[in-house]
Amino acid sequence: MKKLMLLFTVIFVFSLAGCSTANGNVVHREGNLIVTNYSDYEVTDITITQSGRVIAVSPEAIGNTQICYFKMEPESSCVYTVSFADNNGGEHFREFTDEFTESNQILLAIRYIDNVWTIDYDR
Repeated sequence: MKKLMLLFTVIFVFSLAGCSTANGNVVHREGNLIVTNYSDYEVTDITITQSGRVIAVSPEAIGNTQICYFKMEPESSCVYTVSFADNNGGEHFREFTDEFTESNQILLAIRYIDNVWTIDYDR
């Protein structure tokens, strides 16, 4: 009975997380790069690239106010790109430069306002 309850709890937690652990770099409830979707539409395929190399991918859809957590290796002046696919299959991206440490979290927001998708810092 305890194993069944534990299994149910794990399945429930992963269903709420909204992100995939596809390549081991996407982490639930931990991470120093946090992407939140503030639009009324689901977005998918959130991808982090650096120097043309894919660092992390979350193919799962996230809806309004759902969050994806990524673990970036510590680095100062890290140039990286965040991209995602919108509900119509359009791809959007933006390049950022940040300092990643174990304790410094970078918060990013995806928004859809006046028919325009944006990725910006979440303040």
